[in-house]
Amino acid sequence: MRIAINELDLDFEGVHLQAAPNEADRERAYIMRIGVMRIIKLAMEAHPQFDVPAITIRRDLRYSSPVLSLIARAGTIEHGRRVAQRLSAIGGCIERLENRFRICLPSTLPDLEIHERHLERFYVENYLAFISDRYEVIVQENVGDNIGRLLNDLVYPFATHFIGYDADPTLDEYFFGHALTEIMLAKGYDTFHFSTTFGGVTFSTFKLAAAFIVSIGMKHRAFVRALMQKVPSIRIEDVLTVSVETSRFLEGLRDFLNEYGQQFEGHVPVTDANVRSIFDVLSVSRRNLALLDRPGAPIPPLIQCSDSHVIRPLVGSTSDGVMLFLLTSLQQRFSKEYDRAQRAREGVMQRAVEKAICEALPSLEFRGNIKLRQGRKMLTDLDLVIVEPLSERVVLVQLKHQDPYGADLATMLSRTGRLNQQVAEWLRKVRSWLATSSPSEVRATLRLPSGTARPKVSLLVLARHYAHSLRNVVDQNDATFANWNQLVTATARLQERGTSAQGLDDLLNELKELSVPEQIEYLPEPASDWGVGNLSFTIEQEGN
Repeated sequence: MRIAINELDLDFEGVHLQAAPNEADRERAYIMRIGVMRIIKLAMEAHPQFDVPAITIRRDLRYSSPVLSLIARAGTIEHGRRVAQRLSAIGGCIERLENRFRICLPSTLPDLEIHERHLERFYVENYLAFISDRYEVIVQENVGDNIGRLLNDLVYPFATHFIGYDADPTLDEYFFGHALTEIMLAKGYDTFHFSTTFGGVTFSTFKLAAAFIVSIGMKHRAFVRALMQKVPSIRIEDVLTVSVETSRFLEGLRDFLNEYGQQFEGHVPVTDANVRSIFDVLSVSRRNLALLDRPGAPIPPLIQCSDSHVIRPLVGSTSDGVMLFLLTSLQQRFSKEYDRAQRAREGVMQRAVEKAICEALPSLEFRGNIKLRQGRKMLTDLDLVIVEPLSERVVLVQLKHQDPYGADLATMLSRTGRLNQQVAEWLRKVRSWLATSSPSEVRATLRLPSGTARPKVSLLVLARHYAHSLRNVVDQNDATFANWNQLVTATARLQERGTSAQGLDDLLNELKELSVPEQIEYLPEPASDWGVGNLSFTIEQEGN
């Protein structure tokens, strides 16, 4: 298991350092990722405890080669599972032939996520560059010139071939600043209010612990570079992955949370019991291996290889990865508290939407939480109603605050399927209410001034992270859908125009342009053969 994790970190670092990884690099990294996650789960299930609590070894191809072969086999099986999951959403078929399975994909494969994905990447990269540049300007005035010197002075070879380094508060603060910037831009960072508690620990504290893991990953990578410059005989493959004593890690985490947490609103000092709970949430152990069940599940930032030691995989210390693992683990460990917190967060999104739209269209009015009834029966509710007073133009809004799903196809299919079903039902009920209600009933329910004219009403579904699947649900001219980044982009475009003649129709037109652009398809899938032992399958595409 340790060799597999080492190999994954080595591959991750190699791809990470490349300016432009090619298709072969991405495919190898993908198979490595899903294969190693499966090996971790199987190894920990098969052994109630390992013969030694921790192990640090040099890379030796006599051992790495068979492990890499095992990773490829496990990755192949997991890839087959993912393709089978995908078929349930895109169509296609699986045939059982005499000596293999034949998986046939449809002739065209639309990439519905591509526009949301590119827009999100644009915002994250620009914000990250902007904030990081400003941070470096501030740091350079104080400690910037010392960072390189400190890294070089504090790092040293451990047991000839490995890495060791001493602590320094200046480095801790420097890397925490960069980690905090990245974690704040990670998908899922704003999932809950900072004061929401899980197991007696605030969400803010969990996020701070996530930032701690990202920061020590950054710091370790910097020390690795410094050691290789200082001692050229050190091999990178021997120093990327480290294991540490659990007691020392918990002590460092506790001190970090209590010292740096004072800078954040509502911080509550943590106890040793709190820190242990946070550690168990942010790590995988034999008690929560279900987190690794699905192919494409988030990589754990910490792996409890024994009661006394924990492995820190470098690949698990990315900001998006740590946040996704945190949310997934919180949902599994504190399911009732998590469900309750999910139900309470729509109000936060409502206020954020109002603020974003008001910056572009300040004359609009908003009403919240309106219930629609037919007779005495409550049909559904409206999370937000947007009113243009002069024209009496009205938009009825449903808000969908979501959790990200990462690379987990099964979770993606489940959540987008549920989203489509819920939105379709909401649209049906609202349209039914509009069709059967008199103008006076509509005006009274929507809190409009009394009158006889029926207002012009449109429907809008706003999702926090993903709305791409609604392309097949919101298919009439009276309705529009978008996610948060698309809403922010639309309002920014209206502000750039700087004309007072703009209104709700302009906003809806911008959202339609962003959320339903020209459909882009994946490139044709070449036929490929896959095999592990007696299991063989081919993947083909119709007409290709």
